[in-house]
Amino acid sequence: MTTEDEQRSRIIDAAAELFAEHGYEGTRLRMVAAATGLPARTVKRLTGGRAELFAAVMAEKVHSDAGRRLAEAVAAPADEPGVSVLLEAGRGIFTAPSRSWDVLELEAMARAHRDPTMRAVESERVAARRANARTVIRRLRESGTIDAGVDDDTLTHFVLALSVGMAMVDPVLETRPRAEDWNAMIARIALAMAPPDILVPAEEGGRTPWRVRIDVPDQPGAVARLARALATVHSHTIGMQVVETRDGLRTIDVALTAPASVDPDEILAAAGAAGQHGFITEGSADDALDLPTRVLDGATVLATYPAWAPQAAAALVEADRVEVIDPTEGTDDRANVLRLQWTPDRHVLLQRSWAPFARAEQTRASALLRLSAAIATLSGDADALGWVESIRDGTVWIRLAHPEDAELVAAMHARSSERTRYLRYVSTGEWRDVQLRRLAGGHRGGTLVAMSEEGAIVGLANVFPADEPDRGTPAAGEGGEGAGVAEIALIIEDAYQRRGLGTAMLRHQVALAQRLGFTEVLAVVLAENSGMLELLRRTGLTWQQTIESGTATWRAPLPPAPGTPA
Repeated sequence: MTTEDEQRSRIIDAAAELFAEHGYEGTRLRMVAAATGLPARTVKRLTGGRAELFAAVMAEKVHSDAGRRLAEAVAAPADEPGVSVLLEAGRGIFTAPSRSWDVLELEAMARAHRDPTMRAVESERVAARRANARTVIRRLRESGTIDAGVDDDTLTHFVLALSVGMAMVDPVLETRPRAEDWNAMIARIALAMAPPDILVPAEEGGRTPWRVRIDVPDQPGAVARLARALATVHSHTIGMQVVETRDGLRTIDVALTAPASVDPDEILAAAGAAGQHGFITEGSADDALDLPTRVLDGATVLATYPAWAPQAAAALVEADRVEVIDPTEGTDDRANVLRLQWTPDRHVLLQRSWAPFARAEQTRASALLRLSAAIATLSGDADALGWVESIRDGTVWIRLAHPEDAELVAAMHARSSERTRYLRYVSTGEWRDVQLRRLAGGHRGGTLVAMSEEGAIVGLANVFPADEPDRGTPAAGEGGEGAGVAEIALIIEDAYQRRGLGTAMLRHQVALAQRLGFTEVLAVVLAENSGMLELLRRTGLTWQQTIESGTATWRAPLPPAPGTPA
């Protein structure tokens, strides 16, 4: 025979399940009685009416993880940054709002507006939560996370309101923000509450090196704001540099150390309080070396061993992988891949997984490769390709393209007429955006540029494998020509047309295609482009010509490059 205490426990258990399933209004005492197998009068005698039963369920069965998590936060190591505590609490609210405020507790709070019994129960429960939150905030203040001008009671009220609001709206939200955006917002709130001067006390224990890359506004004070934000997680900045400026943003690379208790998500969230598009990876002891030192160290090695250039370039831009490949193989230039023309016969492919390459990194890596080529040339190696050509009313320098040429290539296109751009691309805007990086050398094959005496790029000549996708030619849909076929394309800005530059560049294009081992050359030209067609005729190659839908396709076999074994 069961005791009344055991019966009451069965009633509370059953009522908790029924209230959770049907809510307060949908649950009746007879339903509880049926679930327990006890008479309704016994249920009422042991627990009272429905309101009293609901209050008992709230008092005895509804427990969230919020109290436990707050207690853990208070007991966190003394050297753990206060922002880490806030981020952990914020993550808990975001990922599982119902764990902070159970659905029955939310219903109890709603009933507290008109039920004095429930008001008393919930007032006591919320008061306990408020005391826990107040303790955490006091801990944050002791750690120096909160500015003296922030009122503790007001902040406590905000925290409670935020957690209740999240739990209320979560079941009916159709969309939610990304977790990283939420963390960045919490970190931004923490940064706003932080003292103007964040002086992190020296802490015991190990520190972990990290690298952060993030975009901040291209405005005075933005970099200082980033450093301040990172200080909220007790990071020590050991190196910082601007790697790119574009579209009103600066991409900042930061080398830092942080307490071992701080995880990378917390560091990235803190950085996100001052910027956007953040990336993070583990750092190394070399991060303490500034960029000029690293460049000079690499150059010192190259002076005696130029062939080490690809590894030096990879170290300079912290690539995860480096390959020296045939010019017609591998992956084209893209955000996480740098394809650099080292010599006509060798390209260097650098890859990095943790963050995309910035334009400045392209320039640095390419410059290091050029340095090795120059050193090799002084040693009698002719791989540093380049020719000075006389043209009508001046001279030009024709050479391999470099990533940093992209802006000069864009300027040349901007100076060229719409007609000139149309004849090269069929579309006057085809060369822009991602095409620009490819056209300036980040593709399989080879790219030549012609530079004027004033240092402007005035001509661009591409040698694409004919199966190269998206190569920006009128017949870009013609693929699958085979690895032995090179497609050539050429654009000369208007002021340098009919001066002999096109003839010179086309001659070097054909020679480059031969050097790369192609056995046939293909040119796809608008039939109305009489100037380009005349240049092709002057090459001395034996062309086969077809015209279809206003497009002329010219093909010619290529003799082996001079010195190539028969």
